[in-house]
Amino acid sequence: MDTKHAYELITENLPSIYGYAASHLYDRGIAEDLASEIVCEILGSVGNLRDDGAFWGFAWKIAENTLRKFIRREGLKQKAEKFTDNFSGVETLVPSPEEEHIARTEQDEQLYLIRRELSLLTKTRRQVTVAYYIHNKSCSQISKELNISVEMVKYHLFKTRKQLKEGINMTRQLGEKSYDPGVFRINFWGDWNHYSNFFDRKLRGSIVLAAYYAPMSAEELSVELGVSMPYLEEEIEALEAAGVLLKDGTKYQTNLVIITEEYEKEIERKTADLYPPVAKEIFEDIQELLPEVRQLDFMCSDWDDNKLTFALFNIAMVRGFEHTKEISPYGDSQALKLGGHGWIWGHDNDINFHFRGVTMHTDNDEGTAWFSAENYIATEPCQHYEHWRFIERAEAMWSAILGTGADERNDTIPDLVDRGIISCTDGKLSANFPVFTQEVYNKLTEEILAPVCHKIADMMIKISDLCTGIMKDHAPASVRDQCATIAKIHHRLDVGAILLERMIADGRLTLPQGKVPLCIFGVKK
Repeated sequence: MDTKHAYELITENLPSIYGYAASHLYDRGIAEDLASEIVCEILGSVGNLRDDGAFWGFAWKIAENTLRKFIRREGLKQKAEKFTDNFSGVETLVPSPEEEHIARTEQDEQLYLIRRELSLLTKTRRQVTVAYYIHNKSCSQISKELNISVEMVKYHLFKTRKQLKEGINMTRQLGEKSYDPGVFRINFWGDWNHYSNFFDRKLRGSIVLAAYYAPMSAEELSVELGVSMPYLEEEIEALEAAGVLLKDGTKYQTNLVIITEEYEKEIERKTADLYPPVAKEIFEDIQELLPEVRQLDFMCSDWDDNKLTFALFNIAMVRGFEHTKEISPYGDSQALKLGGHGWIWGHDNDINFHFRGVTMHTDNDEGTAWFSAENYIATEPCQHYEHWRFIERAEAMWSAILGTGADERNDTIPDLVDRGIISCTDGKLSANFPVFTQEVYNKLTEEILAPVCHKIADMMIKISDLCTGIMKDHAPASVRDQCATIAKIHHRLDVGAILLERMIADGRLTLPQGKVPLCIFGVKK
């Protein structure tokens, strides 16, 4: 910054500078002297400032240092005057209020810096330091307790002293995540989701977000997140054990794709115009097929055109998604560290989240029934199939599809009944959603609805191919090999949801009043 610009800024803010001086001193004349010195010091140092935007942080730091020097000098001057006035003996001087203030401030600041640096020590180094300096244990005692050599204890003490000395003289700035942890949500596709509650602890999500684009050491994460190491280490270990963080040397990096807000907005800009004509065409195709579909023998074939169109579109979406796996597969599911098989990815936003859970093909052990339940955000006022206690709910759904008796021990049945998904009459369960025999379902999807299923599949592949390239541009190199698979799973599902949203927005489909399982269907073999 040039001196002229600095002079203009200071001139405009002289009252603030004088106010700062006056708030720390008790003599108006001395305060004016201090203010003048602060101005001179700022103007003399401003040539070293490269970032004009940091001027006032720089200026107030100089003001603080100038205040300390000024008070020390004034204190020495007073002592000298007292001595010359009364040189028969040196008078013990009572510290001035200004000196007491400075002494307390410096002591508090040193204590804060020491605590800050201690909080950044690694676990072993922290244990050694606390044991030696706070609990007064000998190196040999610490060696036995921590099961390390005496030489290693001494090494850790030496390194700690060096680290504390360097750290105290260093300006550390907490990262953005320390005050704005951000949003992190996990997403899953596979056979059994063991990650659904793993990120209930917000700190885990903040770690994953912080270490996404570049590897970070535990110490760097501690500063970025504003969390001391004792609280951070356990979370890092949990994330590493879950396969979400990978360690390379002393650094950690996130091991999953994060769909960012910036990426979502770019996808929306580049695909928004593709959906309206396809949604219109698919809706009109289904309307033409309604009379033929009603000739089939299945439960809920008497639904009105609006509700039946919801159901048929969802069936076509599910079958279309299955077609995409045949045409452009996304590979075999991976064994996940917490159990089960599948894929996980994350989101740093709540933009364009179109589902509240999907179970596309859930078979019973006997192979006599299966069902599919898609919770679109768009249909949430009518339908919400809970996915917690998955097995108990699935057993109730299979019983409803087959029309068998209710298991009195299954306490998820009342909730399914309350949600309008199934009914229970005289101890016998029945489905409130379309149920097909396998033969009728095959005829519906492989013959009557086949053109619609393939149109949806084509749209899904087109969008996911486009998104794969964009996702790779946004992702760090460490996870780019995951992008194609995640794009195929995430965006192909989203295609179905966005088409449905478009039909509702255009007034082609209307949400019914009350609880109706619009996008659930079952098949009995």
